[in-house]
Parts: sequence; C-alpha cells; structure tokens
Amino acid sequence: MGVTMFIDENSKPKEKLKAWYLFTEDFIAGTSHLSNEEIGIYMRLLCWNWNKRCIGLPKDIDTVKRIASCYTESEKISCEKIVKEFFVEVENHYQNERQLQEYLYIRKRIDASKVNGKLGGRPKKPSTNPPTTTSTPTNTSKNKGSYLLTKGYEFKKYNQIFNIFWDKITNKVSKGTAEKNFNKIEKEWQDKPEELADLYNSYYSAIDDKNFAKQPAFWLSAKKYLDEKPQKNYNFGVINQDEQRLQMFTDAIKNKKVTQFVKDWALKNKDVIDMGIRKGFITKDQAINDLEMANEYK
Repeated sequence: MGVTMFIDENSKPKEKLKAWYLFTEDFIAGTSHLSNEEIGIYMRLLCWNWNKRCIGLPKDIDTVKRIASCYTESEKISCEKIVKEFFVEVENHYQNERQLQEYLYIRKRIDASKVNGKLGGRPKKPSTNPPTTTSTPTNTSKNKGSYLLTKGYEFKKYNQIFNIFWDKITNKVSKGTAEKNFNKIEKEWQDKPEELADLYNSYYSAIDDKNFAKQPAFWLSAKKYLDEKPQKNYNFGVINQDEQRLQMFTDAIKNKKVTQFVKDWALKNKDVIDMGIRKGFITKDQAINDLEMANEYK
C-alpha cells in the first residue's frame, strides 16, 4: 500500500542538478546505526536518485539492488533494509522524501533567479540630440564637453543617492563593490535608496546566522530586492538547516500531509519543533495531534 507524501510529485522540475546538498550532521545522526556497507548502499541510491532528477527508485527491488551494485547475499539484505527504512512507496516507485524536498527547494531558488535575471537591464537612453528637419553644424568638442559634464553630474547624483542607501543599511561591508553594483541596478530602484535599504535590512534581520547573509554588494548584484519580502523565520536566501526543517513540518501540517516520515523526523528534531512553538508557527496541540508527540508535550 502506498504512502501519501506531503510533496506533490507532479511539481518536480525536469532539469538535472549536478550538485547535491548533504547536511552532514543530519546524515551522520540518521545513519549512526548502519554498517559501512549499508551506508555505502544508501549513498549510491541517493546519488542515483538525484542524478535522475529525483524521479524515485524503481519499485522492482531486484532492479534497485542492481542500481546499488548489490550482488552478494549480505549486500542484497542490506539493500532491502535501506529501502525499507529510508524510502517510502509512492505509486510505482520508492522515494526519499527529504531528498525530494531539498531538490524542489533548490530548483525553486534557481527558477526564481532566472526570472529575476530576465527583469534586469535598463532601457537605452534616448539621444540628447534629437533629429532636426534642417542640417546644422555641430561643434564636436563642445558636444563632448557637454556629454562629460552630464555624465559627471549623473555620477555625482547617484553617488549621493548611494550614500543615502549606505548610511541606512545595518551591514556596512565592501562599500566600493556595493557602490559599483548599485550603479548597475535599474534606475527606478536607484531613485528609491531608502526603500532599497529597508528591503536589505529586512533581509539581513531575517537571517539568524549572519555568516550566511549576503553582503550588500552581492545582494544588489543578485537583485534580491525583487524577491518577495522575507519572513523572519523562513530564510529562503540561504539554506539554514533548522529553518528548512521547520518549513517542512509547517507545510506538512498545513497541507494535512503528515506522513510517518515527518512524524519520525519531528521526534528526532524536537528542538526545531520547540522553536516553531516559541515563534508561533506550530501550536502545542498540532505537535501533539498532528505530529504525535504527546509524550514530549505532556
């Protein structure tokens, strides 16, 4: 009988990702009871699934054993154990929910970056010398001087505007690079330095571990100001393990798709559930009733 997942598999993107995030702390904790042989089989299956865009393992266990290069009786038994413990049956295949969730998360960020990239670029400036019906002599030297004066004025203007942005932001790092990148963003945003600074400060304050926060220069070049306004407890700009786990739990509860995998993971990460309760994202009743943590919250 299949297990209902809290992730809609129809939403899986088609593009292949070459790199895979492995949260080493979680992996070590979750596999501490496995033998080296079992860990090797588990890693091979995860790598195969990732390379296949997380389509899931074939439902035929003999095929799975061949994928994991399991030929001895010991290896075959270990393979069956890994599939039973770390993969859930979904329709016609086996899926690792955690890996699929991470895959969708990364694809979402990549797709959002592509969309934001397409929105960049400023329109060309109209000519400062509109065409006339009659030819007129031009003074090249004079025009060049006027052009330089105009550009100098614009540089001074945007230098002053940048300073308004810089004075208001909380994380003052790499000012020179930040100013260069500021002058490359859309003019409509250059003309709103205070609003831009507020957006950066909101982004920066939403990240608990400041070591993972983007500096103003790279926040500007990545056009993060075009993203949705960040929420305090969901750090989508970087991958934060606790907040990503909390996102998984709250989504599962909200969508009424709390699987046994989610319940087991909640028990292993009670500190994350505690954080969610403190910050108001999960109620104690939800932890008890939906996540079946009655013993933990008596």
